[in-house]
Formats: sequence, C-alpha cells, structure tokens
Amino acid sequence: MHLLLYAMLVVQPLLGLGTAWTDGKDILLPFTQIALPALLAPDAALAGQLEELHEWVGTAFYYVVGLHAAAALYHHFVRRDDTLRRMA
Repeated sequence: MHLLLYAMLVVQPLLGLGTAWTDGKDILLPFTQIALPALLAPDAALAGQLEELHEWVGTAFYYVVGLHAAAALYHHFVRRDDTLRRMA
C-alpha cells in the first residue's frame, strides 16, 4: 500500500508535466517568469491520452488514500494494536 502511494505521488506530477508539454503549454517556475524547457514535442493525440491517464491516476489516488485511512482505523479499533500510535 505504501509503495503504491509513493508511486502515485511520483507518477501523477510527471503525467501532468507530460500533458502540459504535449499540449504546447509552458510550465513556469513558481514566482518567476522562467519556463521549464519542454521535454516532449507537441502532440494533440498524446496530450489527450496523458490527460486521461492523469485524471484516472488522480481518481484512483483518492481511493488508495481512503483505503489507507480505513486500514489505520481497522488496526486501531478492531485489532487494537499500536499501529496508529506509531504513525503519530
């Protein structure tokens, strides 16, 4: 579960960058007017596919976070172990 959470935290921003670059949009560094160089060429079809995948991973992330929280509550209230206290 933790590995999946970490993988999603890495993949989601990369998909967002890929979507923006293939859509021909500039990505500015925060608080500056400096644009990151595009690593992908503009491609409308690829941009659409990356955007769909970006949205799917984002939606799946909500469910994974919910399952993670439910597992923590299960450990605390059902199994009565100290998992939740160790996390705090």
